[in-house]
Amino acid sequence: MSRPALALALAALSFALPACGVREYRPSRDAAFEMDRDVEIDDEDIRKAFAARPQLPATTFSVAYYTFDPEIAKDLDATLAAVPGVASVYRIPPLLVTGQRRVDEANHYGPPREVSVKKLRLLAARAHADVLVIADHGYRTGGANGLAAFNALLVPMLFLPFLDNTVDGYAEAFVLDVRNGYLYGHITEEDKRGDPYATIYDKSSSVVAEEQWATLRDALRKDLTRLVESERARGAQAPAPDRP
Repeated sequence: MSRPALALALAALSFALPACGVREYRPSRDAAFEMDRDVEIDDEDIRKAFAARPQLPATTFSVAYYTFDPEIAKDLDATLAAVPGVASVYRIPPLLVTGQRRVDEANHYGPPREVSVKKLRLLAARAHADVLVIADHGYRTGGANGLAAFNALLVPMLFLPFLDNTVDGYAEAFVLDVRNGYLYGHITEEDKRGDPYATIYDKSSSVVAEEQWATLRDALRKDLTRLVESERARGAQAPAPDRP
């Protein structure tokens, strides 16, 4: 190979490999989230946390939720509505929480926007919800494997399995009582799937991610159902709470 041809191949390789690197889908990167901010915590908060008891209504209850991934909002509407006992579902808009407008949802620049649980509880209370769900979802894909080095020759790109289409994803949710902040539970779902040696004709990582989300969503619904059933049983044995 002549020097000009070698230089051209190395240049093509240097441009091709970064484009096929590890990719992440993590919409929550522009939001700073803590269950309780340090500046909001005092001894009275700790006393109230110890005194809090589960108080799900015996028949039906309303749910308000906030998600860091706006792409799954419609699916969460259906997922939460399918949990036995849920009478209504209300999505807390990002505009009310962080001031994030719809056209800004893809913009991750600037300082992180803080998400306060106390504020979410207040917004849920305004919607007359009994339960607050805070949900997140994201995944990482491999991008390319070692065979991508041969893509500098162009033709091998058409038949070599140089794509790493594995998708390592998660979904998690915090479930709290709106009135007293009682933590019903923290649910985490994880899933990893896909072909680490795929060609350009195989199932893409985006398709794998969609299939993965369907699995995570179903697992989330089942765990939420089990959580509600167990907390209702616990609440039935506790003294009747003082409702505001």
